[in-house]
Amino acid sequence: MSTTAKVVATADRILSEHPNFGDSNRILAKVYARYRFGAELFADRLPGVAAALERLDTMPDADVRRIFFDPLVRLATEDAFTELETGQLASPHRLEDLLPKAIAALPSGLCQSHMLARWDLSSDERHWMWAIAGSCDPYAAQLQTAFDGIFSASPANRGTLLNPDAAARTKVQDAIALLSMLLPNSGTAALRHVGAIALLDAQLEGGIVLSAAGGDLTPSTVFISLEQLGNPWDIAGCLLHEGLHMKLFDAARSVSLAKAPDETIQVPWRNVRWSIVRAIFAYHVYVHLSLFKAAALCADKRSFELFGDPSAYVIRPHAMSVVNNDTAAQYGRSIDRARYLGHMLQTQWSPLLSAGGIDFVDWLRSSLDPVDEAVFSEAPEALCATN
Repeated sequence: MSTTAKVVATADRILSEHPNFGDSNRILAKVYARYRFGAELFADRLPGVAAALERLDTMPDADVRRIFFDPLVRLATEDAFTELETGQLASPHRLEDLLPKAIAALPSGLCQSHMLARWDLSSDERHWMWAIAGSCDPYAAQLQTAFDGIFSASPANRGTLLNPDAAARTKVQDAIALLSMLLPNSGTAALRHVGAIALLDAQLEGGIVLSAAGGDLTPSTVFISLEQLGNPWDIAGCLLHEGLHMKLFDAARSVSLAKAPDETIQVPWRNVRWSIVRAIFAYHVYVHLSLFKAAALCADKRSFELFGDPSAYVIRPHAMSVVNNDTAAQYGRSIDRARYLGHMLQTQWSPLLSAGGIDFVDWLRSSLDPVDEAVFSEAPEALCATN
């Protein structure tokens, strides 16, 4: 292993070890505990949840994940938390219908069991792919409605769900394998927070959508455009990107990141202001994408034999691509954006961060700095080599 590859491997390990932000096993254990405890709280007001408590109490975490990482169940559960806090939680409630049916659907997730086709993916955690386009199933209809809500903010937005076929499944599976090969610790950790993957063709006011995290409307789900991405290296990068958002959503349930989460800032590569929380989430992504790029630059021959040489793929340049960046632009690479955000979050924007947010940013920057020095201080293209 080259000296550069060792630096990359060390950062990959460090980014999976922080007890609050890196260690996915620890973060997910908190998530599962929160849902178990939430069910106990809801049971006082929701008889349908109370009837499921005994089964939940004896259920292994793997099954708890299958239940509560189902997008409809998770959405109903988070709604129940909000309604409990505001004193509005009452029966009948969607969770009383969904939770028993999700338990009955094990070992599949509830929505997965109602897909037009079963598309399981293999990794450290089980993932599945949506196949609902053209379905008349009521759960598919709920998912479609949730998906449509993502694009309802502007008439210029559009989004279409696509059903996967065997070739699409193979592409996504290859991307998962590639990500796990290059970043076996931090890449795999990010994927653990993804429940489902859906394919889309979409456009927002800012342009064509390459990938997206489901957020509040379709939790546990990431969306990717295979047609726009086209190659396993950038598909892997998008899965890493969206998985990191999911991971930080889960981590931030127990650790505050910002004193003033709604305070806005301006970044030089976008013409809209971001909340400070969005800047923190973006920094998390750009640090990891820079590491992924570094891992690709010092990848061995086997990666190229299995997934093709990144330089052989033709795509339009963008900052989050492993294959092609706009090196002429001031912020045309993930490392450029990571440097900028890290500096600003530790200086001008630092008063907006909580103690947890300061710790988070310091950890990310100290993890990336050795990689930046070893890989990106010289022209990155010169470092592409097979060992």
